[in-house]
Amino acid sequence: MPNFDKLAKAYELGAVKALQNFIRINSVYDETTIGEGAPYGLGVKKALEYFAKMGSNFGWKSKVIDGYCTEITVGEEGPLVGIYGHSDVVPVSGKWNFKPFGAEIKDGVIYGRGACDDKGPLLAALYAVKLLQDEGMLKGYRVKIVSGGDEERGSSCLHYYFNEYKGEAPRFGFTPDANWPLIYAEKGIQYYDAHYEGELGPVIAMNGGVVRNAVCDYVLVTLKPDSKFVKYLKEKAIKCEITDNSALLMVRFSGKTAHASTPELGENAMVSCFEALGDFYKLEVLSKAAKAMKDCHGKSFGGYNMSKELGEATYNYGIVNYDGKNLNFTIDFRFGEEAKPEELIAKFGEATGLELTKKSESKMLIYDKKSTLVSTLMKAYKKGAHKLFAKPLAIGGGTYAKEAPNTVAFGAEWPKHPGNMHSPDEYIYIEDFIKDIAIYARAIYALGTAK
Repeated sequence: MPNFDKLAKAYELGAVKALQNFIRINSVYDETTIGEGAPYGLGVKKALEYFAKMGSNFGWKSKVIDGYCTEITVGEEGPLVGIYGHSDVVPVSGKWNFKPFGAEIKDGVIYGRGACDDKGPLLAALYAVKLLQDEGMLKGYRVKIVSGGDEERGSSCLHYYFNEYKGEAPRFGFTPDANWPLIYAEKGIQYYDAHYEGELGPVIAMNGGVVRNAVCDYVLVTLKPDSKFVKYLKEKAIKCEITDNSALLMVRFSGKTAHASTPELGENAMVSCFEALGDFYKLEVLSKAAKAMKDCHGKSFGGYNMSKELGEATYNYGIVNYDGKNLNFTIDFRFGEEAKPEELIAKFGEATGLELTKKSESKMLIYDKKSTLVSTLMKAYKKGAHKLFAKPLAIGGGTYAKEAPNTVAFGAEWPKHPGNMHSPDEYIYIEDFIKDIAIYARAIYALGTAK
């Protein structure tokens, strides 16, 4: 077996430059530029085309499939190894120290939206295949690398690939879009809209958050002028910015974003906003909602659940809007194998009096840790990372593994360098990026030649 670490190092210069160019493409979903061949907007289309061009430049069969995803095929015969990543990114929010799409490098770290989620790991897998080809190690099996354009909004891209385009199911597959060493189990996810119809006192409008699968980090509230409320906010030391004039009062409540799978790492601005408005203006609907939303594991409304494999259920409140007549906010609900999801979420509705509407659902995923797929990838990781006692993980996140058959999430977030996924100053260490190439090369070869 060759020294994959040494071989991967030779690709550093080209891979880093390619990743910088990839990050510089603003591939956030943009409904204003949706058109033929661009179901997710022109930015995502440009990113998918860039990835396809990379495959073509390496001499591989590459094509963008109806604007939904890019498929790169390497090899002519044998069993298929599938790799599924994504080119789209979440919107920019919060305070950044680096340009979100600047791909700046400082002290061996590349900063930018998509650096770790998922452009960096996706390109690491691409260069891993290139390494194997250059070393003559792509014999007797094939590889398809598929990059989707809508993973962050629910994976409609990969659903299209397998169900409409009829993409080939792999013998073995992995998605480089989670944590090392490997994810053998993923929570079930349900998305809900919570709704209230009615006026909220002096509140004229309200909007906040950027995506449903991230903690709401701000809420901007427009009210009628009220010096007493301003005094209340200051006395309570509530985190907010106040713009007060004779016509309108604008209050921007502040929080801290985090991924919806780990809402406990963030501070939800929606909660502090509802709590302040409800308390001061005696708006019962907001006070009840704030109380129920206080604990992200559901203890505050009786929705707590602990499962043996997948742990605690979580509730994340991501986007909120109010137009003077209707209040709506999103709920990202994640649960384990022992939960009864409909019963749990119903308790939120009972506690708040809000109308709940299920918008979508993603089933949970659990693989046998002793299966050929899991055991082969774990051996590749242990060898490449020199972590002989590493164990596969169960997570709250939802990955492409739920959309692709015979597939698990494999890397590439390192414990000491988590990458600020969905948060400001997203990053990837160049050293980790090159190490990812080496591990993926070893893993792809092991899957391709597995008996």
